[in-house]
Amino acid sequence: MRLQSITLTNFRQFRGVQTFDLSSDSLKPVSLLFGANGAGKTTFLNAFTWVLYGSMSDDVEEQDRIVTDSVWRDLAIGQSTEVAVDLQLDHEGQDYRVLRRASLRKESDLQPKPSPEVQLWTTKADGSSEVVNAPQEAILSILPRGVSRFLFFNGERIEKLVKKGAYAEVKQDIKVLLEMQHVERALEHLPKVDRRLTQELKKYGGDKASEIQTDIDDLRERETTARGELEGLEADLATLIEEREAVTDLLRQHAVAAPIQAQRDAVTEELAEARSARDAAVAEQANLVATRGFLAFTEALAEKTLATADGLYQKGALPAPLKREFVDQLLEQGACICGTPLVEHTVPWEHVKDWRQRAGLQAVETAWQQLSGQIVPLSSKRTELREDFAQITKRINDARERVNRLEASKSELDGKLRDDRLEGAQDLETKRMDLDSRIGVKQQRIGSITSELERIKNDIDKKTKERSRAEVTDELAGKARARSDLVQSVRRALSEILSIREDDMRVRLDAELKKVFRSITHQNHIPTLNKGFELTLHKDVNGVELPVPKSTGENQILSLSFVAAVSKLARENHKERRAEGHAPVDAGMYPIVMDAAFGSLDQDYQQAVSRALAKMAPQLIVLVSKSQGLGKVVNELMPYVSHLGVIQTHTTAAENGTDHIELEGMSHPYIVAAESDYSELKVIK
Repeated sequence: MRLQSITLTNFRQFRGVQTFDLSSDSLKPVSLLFGANGAGKTTFLNAFTWVLYGSMSDDVEEQDRIVTDSVWRDLAIGQSTEVAVDLQLDHEGQDYRVLRRASLRKESDLQPKPSPEVQLWTTKADGSSEVVNAPQEAILSILPRGVSRFLFFNGERIEKLVKKGAYAEVKQDIKVLLEMQHVERALEHLPKVDRRLTQELKKYGGDKASEIQTDIDDLRERETTARGELEGLEADLATLIEEREAVTDLLRQHAVAAPIQAQRDAVTEELAEARSARDAAVAEQANLVATRGFLAFTEALAEKTLATADGLYQKGALPAPLKREFVDQLLEQGACICGTPLVEHTVPWEHVKDWRQRAGLQAVETAWQQLSGQIVPLSSKRTELREDFAQITKRINDARERVNRLEASKSELDGKLRDDRLEGAQDLETKRMDLDSRIGVKQQRIGSITSELERIKNDIDKKTKERSRAEVTDELAGKARARSDLVQSVRRALSEILSIREDDMRVRLDAELKKVFRSITHQNHIPTLNKGFELTLHKDVNGVELPVPKSTGENQILSLSFVAAVSKLARENHKERRAEGHAPVDAGMYPIVMDAAFGSLDQDYQQAVSRALAKMAPQLIVLVSKSQGLGKVVNELMPYVSHLGVIQTHTTAAENGTDHIELEGMSHPYIVAAESDYSELKVIK
């Protein structure tokens, strides 16, 4: 999908009809628009979501005041005006035009709530246009609503992607973007197919098969109910954790509580490190006992064995004077070494046979020699064991003392935050503790339901096997059972495929996330996309992974890195499909439109983010203010810019003066004194 142009008609700050060309190529994929604060950068960003979905982001105030204020003021009572956004784009080799517009009649100074209508056209090979029926459905098939969070966003608010409550939605939207929803859709439909088949089995399969199928149906219903409850609990848990983090942030900001909260944060981090060190030492001790612990019990055995050996040496039994193999050879040959014949049961034969009983086996002596060679070092190994065990025990005791001390310190700090004298902080701390308790209850219930789902799954498998063995005389019921078994096999296979693809997608996203993040940040922090699609940040401290409290800037960089990773993976995914002949040339290519891409980042980060942005997507529309975009940012982006423009602010606040912006060696009006307030799109190149 590529954006070609956008036209705004009386849309909020943009008075009259204003068009901006967005067409680009792979060498210059960037369109760059500068605008002052309040000029309409956020409005321009929201024009894309409004034309496509009829809605704007939550940060847009007065959303029903959609017509330019100056146009509405100039309108006489009883007159009407039109507001519209017209978007030209191409997708999978087809050109589209999307137009959303509304006509508003002025009855008072207040604008009425608009009721916009959307239209969609495609362009034929001969250049003529054809109306697309059900335009909204067609738009959603081109670009699903949830996916737009990765494509149209405010850089200063993009950190919402790393909030606890967003993970489930983000995971689902990524599946749509990477076209994995088809497998999920099939899994949703299979139970319906199975129910139709099993109804015939219950009707014609006989009492036993019918009874088993009824049990399976009951288990399926319990499973569905439990999964629904689990999803709700996980969503509630994410919300509670996010709320707890917000309360903790407020505690950090509280004038009185801030130093105490800072202390508690430091103690909490140190406590986590101490617990990790303690657990590592306990695990090392357990490994020592498992692999070398037996040495502690060998002292008496070694002494007894050596005493036995000494006794045998004293008797001359070790080493044996004769080898049994040598005596056996004499008896077999029938002649002694002195030449005396050895005839069975004769006196010479009996004498030689007696020597055989006293002779030693070569294998036994070899084994004894090996064993005796190991007995002597046992003493030093036992000494090493005692020393190693003593050292580890000391480490464990020290770590436990440290944990106990830190837990006591944290408890004391918790108490201070609950102190009545800390007005405001006490309420926050009480709320935090309440949230902790509620989170614990949710986690306990989640664990219980997870165990229940595992039991239900095992029961269903057991009942399904019983069903396959139950006698079914009716041919129709037999076919229904066979088909139901096939449906279950397909369901298991699809579930495994989905699980494999999900894990592969997450692993690839995680690797790309780390790569992009590393190219931007100078901190030794490591981002991770875990199995729950939670974006976390940690650092390695002496082999221990510790979480990093994320600042607004780090959240922004983390989120931008994630969006870049998703965009790249979408392209790679569709490139693989194109290689197989299953996708058009531009499949998996999505534009990104972003406002305030650099937020509150410092200049070094602005430069690094700018460098990453140019490689972020096949088409990029960047909206920045003069303070954010000039200098290192524009220097990094300009080689990739195909269209450059300014959102020129016309203002009646003449006392603030006018302003200019210098781009490519030329000065352009940035803020202009005027008789009315509005914004205008000015194309520079």
